[in-house]
Amino acid sequence: MTRLAAALLAVTLVVTGCIKRTTINPDANPGRSELDRLQVMVNARPDLEAVEQQLGNLDAAIRATIAKQSPRSHFSTMTAGHLRNGCRDPFTRNIGRQVNSDMFFVEPPPSPAQWLQIVTELAPVFTTAGFTPDNSSPSSPPLPEGAANDSQSRGDGATIKLVNGVAGSPLDYSFDTGCHLPASWRTAPPLPDLRPSNDPNVHYPYLYGSPGGRSADAN
Repeated sequence: MTRLAAALLAVTLVVTGCIKRTTINPDANPGRSELDRLQVMVNARPDLEAVEQQLGNLDAAIRATIAKQSPRSHFSTMTAGHLRNGCRDPFTRNIGRQVNSDMFFVEPPPSPAQWLQIVTELAPVFTTAGFTPDNSSPSSPPLPEGAANDSQSRGDGATIKLVNGVAGSPLDYSFDTGCHLPASWRTAPPLPDLRPSNDPNVHYPYLYGSPGGRSADAN
């Protein structure tokens, strides 16, 4: 089959609905119904400010626990890239914001014994905040307590990367809110420069279907 024939076949399959357009191009607009499905998820999540506060409290607990159990360890910071507006995949064309921390490193890393004390002490803190271990592949059970990777995730998209150093590397730590709506975006539209350029009249609940809120196709 020639490239032209293959391209025409792909377009036909997309138009007829036999395959998703993102199967051909992962960066393609997934369509209004899929964007609405994702937006409903975002709308149902807690407000961004609440998640930022929770992660701030957890950040303080993590730092205090490391300082307590590994007093010789010191934190350093590497600046990370931050989105001014919008969210990461799969919510790149949805209305929302996603905030990530800088990257933090701890040297010298806690010893295996100190690390076990740290993860043991933090386990109920994470559980109370609604997090579960996210340190293995989806089809595998979480790693045993004390494993170097004690990363966490939560159903609203919030994540914590917490990996102790091995083979001379430092402890690696960061966190991310996931995609959420700022509280004010539920009662008023985002500021004009934070709205889609081709859809300046967007408003909550930011849906193409009923009860509406979006009218132009996302770029």
